[in-house]
Amino acid sequence: MVTIPLHLPPANFSASHALLGRLYLEHRAFLRRLLLGQAVPPRDVEDVLQDIFFTVWRRLSCLVTPEQARPWLLVIGLNHARNYRKRLRYEREVLVGFAEDLPEREDETSPETLMQAVYGMFRLKRFLEKIRPRIRAAVIPYLEGRSITEIAASLGIKVKTAHSRLHLARKHLESLALA
Repeated sequence: MVTIPLHLPPANFSASHALLGRLYLEHRAFLRRLLLGQAVPPRDVEDVLQDIFFTVWRRLSCLVTPEQARPWLLVIGLNHARNYRKRLRYEREVLVGFAEDLPEREDETSPETLMQAVYGMFRLKRFLEKIRPRIRAAVIPYLEGRSITEIAASLGIKVKTAHSRLHLARKHLESLALA
């Protein structure tokens, strides 16, 4: 059994500290489910939660009564999820130095690896043939590594439309994987 040491609160501990702690304990699970439902990846949920509670701390004076906290937190959580998705459109994670860490390999390609690659290319070709041409026009540049903003500009469509077409392609791909 592990004992957790009890520390007395600092001298400058106020009622707002206690209220923030209460809000955190009571509504953290609710906000976590909300973020997951708003398409925030599980790996980033804790970071967005921290941002939410930082905003709560800054705007704690706006909360009239603690009973009204849930709808207030809901709006803050939805805004943070929306801002997270907007930020993702313009940021791309790059793994710098990852390729240098891998040991160098000679051109040893096993027949199994080649067969898997050929089969993967066959499945990709079959998938691209099954989707509609408008969706295919957005998917192919995306697979080539172009950003969604570039794809939208080259096709003359809105960025939201490009996102929507890629979403439809993912749904179609999921349905093929389950079949």
